Amino acid sequence: MVKRNYKVVWQVEARSSLRKIYCYIKKQESPQQAAKVRSEIKKEGDNLGFMPHKYTMDPFLEKYRRNIRFKAIWSYKLVYEITEEHIIILDVIHTSRNPKNMKLV
Repeated sequence: MVKRNYKVVWQVEARSSLRKIYCYIKKQESPQQAAKVRSEIKKEGDNLGFMPHKYTMDPFLEKYRRNIRFKAIWSYKLVYEITEEHIIILDVIHTSRNPKNMKLV
């Protein structure tokens, strides 16, 4: 397999989820902790462009018959799809949420 860099694209749903996570942590813990979590998730998402196949395919989302994978970051799953040219970040969900309930575009 040839290593290459894919362009990473954040879908609106993923950006919205990241914003909600930030607001929740800011309210429950602190603005500093919220910024740290948001920054780390964003960094990890942006870094998926290199070797995205190394993370596991999501067994709960196999029904879509797409190359959908996830990367765990603390208590969150960064759910993404690998296409020919892009890594599309579909959503960021808490690990306690059922991924079967996700709405994929």
